[in-house]
Amino acid sequence: MLLDDFKPIVDLVLNNWTALQLAVEHGMGAPGGKQTAQLMSVYVAQYCVDNEVECDDLVELLEDLMDEEFETVCHDNSPREVAQLLLMFLGLLKEGHHDELRNRIEAMPKCQLWLSQPTHPNKPPQVHGHPDDDTTSSESDEDDESEQNRPSSAPVQHSSAGEPMDEDPDPGWTVVRPRRKK
Repeated sequence: MLLDDFKPIVDLVLNNWTALQLAVEHGMGAPGGKQTAQLMSVYVAQYCVDNEVECDDLVELLEDLMDEEFETVCHDNSPREVAQLLLMFLGLLKEGHHDELRNRIEAMPKCQLWLSQPTHPNKPPQVHGHPDDDTTSSESDEDDESEQNRPSSAPVQHSSAGEPMDEDPDPGWTVVRPRRKK
């Protein structure tokens, strides 16, 4: 139950974190940054609820997640500010100070809730670090394999030094010739 109450607060705090938003908007890290940020929110909420968390531990977790998932290092002390906010809200929630919690949440700057918006359902989840889920390869990998197994019927084109390089009739392949020594 605590997780259900704390998760929307984590979403709100992370929605306001400029470093995370910029990392996602600028495509830092693996593809699927918005979904990674949503998973990060779930993970941070679960981590805080399941453990006796010290501020320094949460700062380290946030810095590690930003570095590993978004290839972003924050030099502005924002991970510490985010950690302090999260722990303050969690403490108020655990102690049952719901009025003060509500007042502090309402006092936060209003922002677009980009983290809470659903991602495109037709895209599979991007899991960072698993070779089976390699998102950097294109969907034409299967085509490449079938092309490698097929004998080449295109003749090799020869050209003089002055002509521009021609593409092989098979799209996707370019004939590259070595430079001649002078």
